[in-house]
Amino acid sequence: MPQLNWAARVGNQLLAEQLAYDHGELQQMVGQDYPNLNEGQKRIYDEVLESSVNGQRGDAYFVHSAGGCGKTHLFNLIAAGVRSAEKVVLCVASSGIASLLLSGGRTAHSWFKIPIPVHEDSTCNIKKEDQHHQLLRHTALII
Repeated sequence: MPQLNWAARVGNQLLAEQLAYDHGELQQMVGQDYPNLNEGQKRIYDEVLESSVNGQRGDAYFVHSAGGCGKTHLFNLIAAGVRSAEKVVLCVASSGIASLLLSGGRTAHSWFKIPIPVHEDSTCNIKKEDQHHQLLRHTALII
């Protein structure tokens, strides 16, 4: 049974939630699903994991393919791989429905405190040293 880190939970609920995944379960999932990826998916997975877990390069990747080709599965597997290394991954989508497809997914408005409605001069409402700011500083990957 996973042990809760109460000091972290009391300090920053958002960060504690992102670090509370069962790392052994995630590693098992990756070990089971990785062999089923095609060569292109494996190349993307390996590159993103290398960048997110071992490097701090700030790389950006764009994955494009037709519907039903396994993008969502790949994104969830990448998130599992990075989280299994005890890193923070934020899975972000533009709508609530889309966010349900991503493991731990939330809308961009939720993660980045984007105001609704958005105007030309709108900015994200993240203040220095609030929980969202600390979470973003600890984030290894945004999907």
